[in-house]
Amino acid sequence: MIIKYDCVVCGTHCRKSRSPSGLKVIPKYCSQKCHGIDLHKHAPGKTLNFKGVCLYCGNEFETYKSPSRETPKYCSLKCIGLAQTGKNNPAYNNGRYLDSNGYVVVFMPNHPNSGVKKTVLEHRIIMECKIGRYLTEKEVVHHKDEIKSNNDPDNLMLFKNQSEHIKYHNKIKKQNG
Repeated sequence: MIIKYDCVVCGTHCRKSRSPSGLKVIPKYCSQKCHGIDLHKHAPGKTLNFKGVCLYCGNEFETYKSPSRETPKYCSLKCIGLAQTGKNNPAYNNGRYLDSNGYVVVFMPNHPNSGVKKTVLEHRIIMECKIGRYLTEKEVVHHKDEIKSNNDPDNLMLFKNQSEHIKYHNKIKKQNG
């Protein structure tokens, strides 16, 4: 069934196909943009049609500015995201963060062992500096004090593979009883 109506915001003549069960609400808008415009007309405290220039892409844009918020700087969420990456992000911490396992991760896009996110575990970088070469994928760096974020070079031990690392842990368990 075809429904014909005029958009309440811009007056565009519209046609939409609807099933009989979908006729609960008759459409009022031609697009999400017009729906947003109509919503903001009725929102208290909003000033319509703030004009600005996007700090990221340089395009002129119109938006709605609330008196309680700062002046809009970007034309879209995409531009906000692109403008606030890396050092421009307020949460940026020199490319370092703790992962969900408690290890310190460092952003190093040019490191030969960096993954998809272009990051490397900090304790592996420190061990590489200590021994003067890159680690292989099989090599395991162990924290002597078991504190994953303590990356002091004197607190790190290198094992040639996970098997040697497990043997070390089993030996320690036997010694401690």
